[in-house]
Amino acid sequence: MRRIIGFGMAFTLVTVLTVAASAQDLSIMLGQGIGDLQIGQDLESVLTALGPLHSQDDLPGGAYRGYYWPLKRIGVIADKESKKIVALAVSYDEEYRTEKGIAAGADMDTIRVAYGQEEDVESHQEDDTLIYDKLGVAFVVDKSGALGGRISVIFVFGQGRYHDIFTEQ
Repeated sequence: MRRIIGFGMAFTLVTVLTVAASAQDLSIMLGQGIGDLQIGQDLESVLTALGPLHSQDDLPGGAYRGYYWPLKRIGVIADKESKKIVALAVSYDEEYRTEKGIAAGADMDTIRVAYGQEEDVESHQEDDTLIYDKLGVAFVVDKSGALGGRISVIFVFGQGRYHDIFTEQ
């Protein structure tokens, strides 16, 4: 009898944990947020929610600071003065998806079928960033390696704000 009750409690615990894990918001909302994190949110609430910070760096131009949690695959960019979130990033995580199903690992053709031709491309030595400024999203596509030709990072930011945030002034 005890074995049956113990098995029942273990099954219930596993079910509760599975439901809690599947309830996690893994959506990428263009121009708005990633999961439970939102553009315009206070930095302090994000730092509290995500736990111990791994690293932080100032972005070129000095107005914004980036924060990164590599084990959570989440990055946050905040305005240094207002302490408000201006951009979010998710990297190397195919669980997070846009409303059109785009996630890390998707190729450039898939992005273009879903969202059309990008408005701009920033080329770097190791990757290209396909920018959809009017939608509030940018896709970093690696040039080589395991993800060569595929998305490694997705940035979400306020619509029309890409160059304000990511381009050195």
